[in-house]
Amino acid sequence: VSAAAARPRGTEPGTAKQRRLKTNNSQEDGAGLMKTSVDCSLSWRLVVSSFALCMGLLACTRQSDQPPNQAIEKIADGVYTFRFENQRSLFLVADQGVIVTDPLNTVAAAAYRDAIAEITAQPVKYVVYSHYHWDRVSGAQIFKDAGAEIVAQERCADRFRVNPNPNVVMPDITFSEEYSVTVGNQSLDLFYFGPSHGDCLTVFVTSPANLLQVVELINPPRASFPRNPLVSYIKPHNLRQFFRDLEFLVNERGIETVIASSAIAVDDGQSGQHLSVATGPVTIIHDQAMFWEAIYNAVEIARAEGNVGIDSFVKLKTIDLEPFKPYDGYSKEDLPIIMRRFVGFYDMGR
Repeated sequence: VSAAAARPRGTEPGTAKQRRLKTNNSQEDGAGLMKTSVDCSLSWRLVVSSFALCMGLLACTRQSDQPPNQAIEKIADGVYTFRFENQRSLFLVADQGVIVTDPLNTVAAAAYRDAIAEITAQPVKYVVYSHYHWDRVSGAQIFKDAGAEIVAQERCADRFRVNPNPNVVMPDITFSEEYSVTVGNQSLDLFYFGPSHGDCLTVFVTSPANLLQVVELINPPRASFPRNPLVSYIKPHNLRQFFRDLEFLVNERGIETVIASSAIAVDDGQSGQHLSVATGPVTIIHDQAMFWEAIYNAVEIARAEGNVGIDSFVKLKTIDLEPFKPYDGYSKEDLPIIMRRFVGFYDMGR
């Protein structure tokens, strides 16, 4: 493994040099009290019934969104994804070993190892973490016990020290901005552009296939709303710069294809569903950047026009919905929740 040379960049905006990173009224007479009790009883029945209906619909939705348990998907020569439930992890098979990313969890990691063994007898030499969230990076011990080294951006290691998890293995190798993990005829180039989805999200580029994966933030087939509208993990202070640097990298390397990090059920246009594709065009990156830019702009306008409540929610009726309607997962009700994260940044520096 060798550290990659820093890319030459100019001083224009978007280059690496810029990264431094009622309650009801009570009734006193008996008739009024009885009426209040009946009203409350009916109200609670409605609440319970509505809750039961919502839970039933949610269960059905979850069941229909659940893809088959696991699979290996070949993306290019030596480049694969391991799909476990609704997650996809990238791995590279070289002539002298295997580079694995994101073991997901202890159960998935065992299945991951066995799936790799079905296509190659080469040992896993490295496990690379995309970021510090436990749902992506737990379970690497099974690979480490077999001799693999763990690689992560240095801020991930800081997170693991402060908030340890017994199922998350500390990295053996850390890097700051750029690093290249090479095994035989395959390389995984790692790029850190500052906080974005969490503190240490690492961009993966495969070589020689020249494919890119940005876990969680960019997911084919199209740009979309975040799956969790709370977006507590999003870092507004650097998100714009992250996307500028990412687009610079794409142009510099001539990357054309993005690899997905999740799998969801999508309509097939014939009253059925199929799993979302494992790859998509690199234009998704610009489209996703424009989604977040629209969020920034809407929050800035709302603050300037006094349309942010004391609870830090942007008033829904004041939001121009048109910029958001083309995105997958569109939900106007989610917008004030997403925007609240950015209001917190502008008002409190969070």
